[in-house]
Amino acid sequence: MNLLLAGVVIFIVLILLLLWLPMASSIKPQHNYRQQQNIALYQQQMAQQPSRELATELSQRLLQDEKYLENQPHFSFAQDKSAVSFGTKVALASVLIGIPLIWYVALSRYSDVLLGKQAYWEQKQKAVMANLSGDNQEYIEKIQQQLRQDPNDAKLWLLLGRAYMQANEWDSALISFSNAEKLEGSKANILGLAASALYYQAGERITPKVSQLIDVILQQDPQEISALSLLAAEAYKQQDYARALSLWQNILDSGNSQADRRMIIQRMKSIKMLQSSTSP
Repeated sequence: MNLLLAGVVIFIVLILLLLWLPMASSIKPQHNYRQQQNIALYQQQMAQQPSRELATELSQRLLQDEKYLENQPHFSFAQDKSAVSFGTKVALASVLIGIPLIWYVALSRYSDVLLGKQAYWEQKQKAVMANLSGDNQEYIEKIQQQLRQDPNDAKLWLLLGRAYMQANEWDSALISFSNAEKLEGSKANILGLAASALYYQAGERITPKVSQLIDVILQQDPQEISALSLLAAEAYKQQDYARALSLWQNILDSGNSQADRRMIIQRMKSIKMLQSSTSP
């Protein structure tokens, strides 16, 4: 509450300062001061009742001086004044924007905003998946029909397992991946999908069984996308941002078409923004 009050007070003071400067800068030019001095001197000399010739000469000098001042270019003066005014306004605008921004970034709520933005995108993605649930069910039934005709097609079992994962049917997904493993062997990509299903089945936790599977997978293929994604997600949850960034960068560098590059880049950006906001 004290920080909020201090920020409001600083903001109001800066606004008042910005409004006061234009009025303070409206000072008459120096040639107006010279004009006033000439008139005062002329009045002083005329008060002494000079001769007619001297009075005429003084009047002519005053008139000539007036014409000389009127013919002087005012562009340079106006330009200097404008430059000073513009530079001052730019500096004040920077301060006016910068101080509240720095004050806001220093608060913990800035991190909350970034995390809230990430949660928003995840929720949006879940909503999209929910809208596709009907189509996904039809897709599952289509694959099941194909498997009735050829139950020895490992690729179809993998597709069915992926479809079950999109429907959050983890047990059915694990059965599908197990059937694919029986046909193709314990390949890294099949084990990676099985590890992902076990991870989500356990409430997005790396259980000992999942950890054991990941070790086996990475021994076969250090760039296996499912295993790296699980490790990156776990590092992100544990706020081990350096490890999460490294793992996601490895996934991007692999060029694997199965990687959700947009989501990975979005999360990497959010981590970098958090790191920059909390760094001294």
